[in-house]
Amino acid sequence: MKCNLEKIKYYTIGNDKLKAKIMNYGCTLLSLYVTTASGETLDVVLGYEEIKNYFNNPPCFGSCVLPNANRIENAEFSLNGEMYHLDKNDNKNNLHSGFEPLHKRLWDTVSVDETSINFSIQCDDMDMGFPGNQTFDVRYSIEDNKLKIEYEGTSDKDTLFNPTNHSYFNLLGHGKCDILTHELIINADTFTPSDNASICHGEIVTVADTPMDFRESVQIGSRINVDYDQLVWGNGYDHNYVINESATKPSELRVPKSDRNITGHGAVPSVIPSATLTAPDKSLTLNIYTDAPCIQLYTGNYLSWQDIGKGNVKYGPRYGVALETQYAPNAINVDTFKKPILRKGETAHSTTVYEFT
Repeated sequence: MKCNLEKIKYYTIGNDKLKAKIMNYGCTLLSLYVTTASGETLDVVLGYEEIKNYFNNPPCFGSCVLPNANRIENAEFSLNGEMYHLDKNDNKNNLHSGFEPLHKRLWDTVSVDETSINFSIQCDDMDMGFPGNQTFDVRYSIEDNKLKIEYEGTSDKDTLFNPTNHSYFNLLGHGKCDILTHELIINADTFTPSDNASICHGEIVTVADTPMDFRESVQIGSRINVDYDQLVWGNGYDHNYVINESATKPSELRVPKSDRNITGHGAVPSVIPSATLTAPDKSLTLNIYTDAPCIQLYTGNYLSWQDIGKGNVKYGPRYGVALETQYAPNAINVDTFKKPILRKGETAHSTTVYEFT
């Protein structure tokens, strides 16, 4: 959804270690500046040079995706015995909530200070096809070397609440090179296989003895071209992992003490380790913690050299990696998955923390 460029406002929050540039259009993360141990400052997320390109933004650079991230099969779901129909914007399926999702709208800026900013937006009943008059809030905050994103939702009808942030990371700096030599750990013993349309149908299988195994640190590109149906169908990694309830390697994936019980807008579940991404030269590491049940690994397989990034850099395939904390794809239609249902009159929360070391 296009809007008047004059209505778009930009905010920078942070400190001398970490700064985030965010805009009220889609409450989008435009840049994330990290100061390394050597004193170098790097912008580690991909994004456009021209703000008008965010009006389309097929890769979802920096987007806070609401109300529902990822795919819903046949763009429909049943809730309380009633069938709801959504936009078919991914062939016959719904992806990231449709043609005019909330990351393509202006949000209200509720409050802002040096280290935090709060956005809010309201949706009418059946907006985008989702039931309920809904209110969503997103809060960005920075403390020391951590960026925290908190999501909150309320509705006067049962509806869906499955938020994520779709930033693409490159710890050598955006536009520097591809991320295939970055090393990755995912705190997950299982993943949910998808079909050739990237739809999950309920299987939860072990990552053991497959190229999907990131329980130990592995270069992202070391197995990405293996002749394995999941990688062939996705043209690389575009898969959902079920996060373990605790870290398999506590020394590598440790929860910051200050974030064990995040309160934000109200009490929420404790965040736990989900992934660790490390630059090839070991100059920078990103630890991700979340209270979401899953994380989607997407290696930017369909980024195009036509994508003109910040500084007029052209982004090629796999120039960034998205690590999207969320519910499993198509979860609302699959009984074996945890379902992202926001109950009438209740308040739903989700929190993800990005820690740079």
